[in-house]
Amino acid sequence: MRSRFSSAMAIPLFVAWSAVAAPLCEKSQIRLVNSMRELAQPYHANLDKGGRLFARWAGLEQNYVLQLNQGDSDKQISLMRGLLSTNPACTIINVEPNADLVIKPMVDAANRSGAWIVSHWAHNEGLHPFNGNDHWIAHVAVDSLEAGVAISRRLVDAIGGKGGIVALQGRLDTDPARKRFAGLQQVLGKQPGVKLLDQQTANWDRTAAFPVMQTWLAKYGNQIKAVWAANDDMALGALEALRAAGLAGKIPVVGVDGIPEAIEAIRKGEMIATVSSDAYYQGSIGLAMGVCVLTGQAPQPKTWPKEKREFYLALQVITKENAASFSGEPQVSAYAREWDCANLWGRSTGKAF
Repeated sequence: MRSRFSSAMAIPLFVAWSAVAAPLCEKSQIRLVNSMRELAQPYHANLDKGGRLFARWAGLEQNYVLQLNQGDSDKQISLMRGLLSTNPACTIINVEPNADLVIKPMVDAANRSGAWIVSHWAHNEGLHPFNGNDHWIAHVAVDSLEAGVAISRRLVDAIGGKGGIVALQGRLDTDPARKRFAGLQQVLGKQPGVKLLDQQTANWDRTAAFPVMQTWLAKYGNQIKAVWAANDDMALGALEALRAAGLAGKIPVVGVDGIPEAIEAIRKGEMIATVSSDAYYQGSIGLAMGVCVLTGQAPQPKTWPKEKREFYLALQVITKENAASFSGEPQVSAYAREWDCANLWGRSTGKAF
């Protein structure tokens, strides 16, 4: 059974709706779309699993569509536009953007066509759902700076505040990558005994991270006391290089996303920490919001207060002490309460603007 965020971690923002709105679509007409990069990375695979879990729970399994862009931002936009040639008004698109700049054209397409969109992670600076974007239901944000700080503190503590570290960055055209690394820099600014030996982007990908880590091991040798990675997939690529060198479990490694392989590595002592925003939840909550609006169980988003349209999710740091509670496949029972139309903001920690 997967661990759930306790209610004490979230600030309830919802107030029960005073009236039920008129349905905008027949339930059978509602189309659920998850738009993401690929399924090869476990985080994205779990986004899809979360979406499919919700679709089955909502009785819309046959209406679920998965769109994969393979890291091509133009393709992500094109796939959406092509889909909206039919039934746009009853289509809900839950988007994990390939890059920040993807969101504006996708929101514009939704506004023009009458489709509905929920975005995650990052979007263009200064762009918000509540600024005249009536069909942009919400932006579900993750405080990537907070995530970067959390794993960085644990990494520094693991080496006693002394020694050299290397850092694997994500795609530099994404807000999460920039902010997670800023979190590392913030922590290092207060730790004069820790030196950043090298940093390089591996574009969120473990196959790219593996040779980078091998190169660093050859170049810096025993100067490397710890490895920082902006996501778990890159952390696992670095870990493979450490295993090949007989150093797994000897050099602390941290990542972000809370994917199953990283959690297992933490349980085995090969990684020390990751941070989870719960990919299963992120792959489903936007679809749940859309269904609530289209079935009339929630009013149209343009009437919602700002903090319901752009908000931060509660984060959970996963370490060896609590890793076991995050293992296993998701169950409907772990999410059904948050999918209920009266509790869509159960994991919000407040506004993200």
